[in-house]
Amino acid sequence: MHRAQARCIPRNRDNTSILSKNAYTLELLGGSDRKCIELMRMSRKAYVRLCTHFRHKLWLHDSKHVSVEEKMAMFLAIIGHNERYVVIKGMFQHSSQTIHKYFHDVLVAMMTFAREMIVPSTFDPNPDSLGAHNHYDGFLSYFTIQYFIICDFNMIFTIVYAGWEGVAHDSMVLIEVMAKPSNNFSFPPPSKYYLCDSAYINARGFIAPYSNVRYLLGDFRRRCIMTKEEKFNNAHAKLRIVIELAYSVLKARFSILNKIAPYPFNVQRNVVIVCFAFNNFIRKIKINDELFAQYEESQMVTEQIWQEEEIGFATKGSHWGTADIQFMSNIREEIAVQLIGNI
Repeated sequence: MHRAQARCIPRNRDNTSILSKNAYTLELLGGSDRKCIELMRMSRKAYVRLCTHFRHKLWLHDSKHVSVEEKMAMFLAIIGHNERYVVIKGMFQHSSQTIHKYFHDVLVAMMTFAREMIVPSTFDPNPDSLGAHNHYDGFLSYFTIQYFIICDFNMIFTIVYAGWEGVAHDSMVLIEVMAKPSNNFSFPPPSKYYLCDSAYINARGFIAPYSNVRYLLGDFRRRCIMTKEEKFNNAHAKLRIVIELAYSVLKARFSILNKIAPYPFNVQRNVVIVCFAFNNFIRKIKINDELFAQYEESQMVTEQIWQEEEIGFATKGSHWGTADIQFMSNIREEIAVQLIGNI
């Protein structure tokens, strides 16, 4: 599997300051922007905007000994570096019990924040369920929780479904997501469609590449485009790479996504959703961010997109019928003919 990689922010886990607790947090906010980025995975300006937002919404409050800024700093340090409470204890000089309490307090507030930043939905754990996946891209997560996401071309995650353990084929889970009314799945308008990889069926609302045809961008650099199907797949890959880049930025920002700590299942699920919400917040407030800047730099090298092997998928009992499949096949063919005609 090859992905477009954003460079990780250097880790800075040790508190070399003589200050502790809220004084240490205030020192961070008054110091260099670099130190704030290294510890909390965002610039000082973005962090201040985030804390101000939570104060304004009354989602978090100062306690007797711990400010909103310090609660947020401890939470971000944990998910940004995937650290245990004992390490954060050494940085902020609070007891593990205090850190545990405020981690969960902030996480609860974060789920309200997530509903504002994205459209999150959580699956009820069900041993008979097939699992969950990542929509729009199709690649699987690296830990037992899998999730389903939709991303726009501004690298903003518009929908996140999370909460199933296990592995299942993406198309099967997509159908189950759409079938559950409480998920309020956002279908595209009649004239629009989601770009998806070959793990998904090419049917109304979802346009997949041609199967058994070159798709990886690197393949086209080695040999020129010959057919209309290859022309379509090349254009499709160039557009769909945005999800690879967006997810690379997310993982570079939050180390906890590489190997999540052994929290209870519902906590793991919520932490995943919150990471997406943070990334969206930084993108939406339009404050300079070095990870997103790497994507926007013209010299950033994008690696090959991973293509999952296409697996035949039965449509019986699914959201789509034969007419839906033929409808999107016709649209794909029309686009391919137009693209090859423009060469």
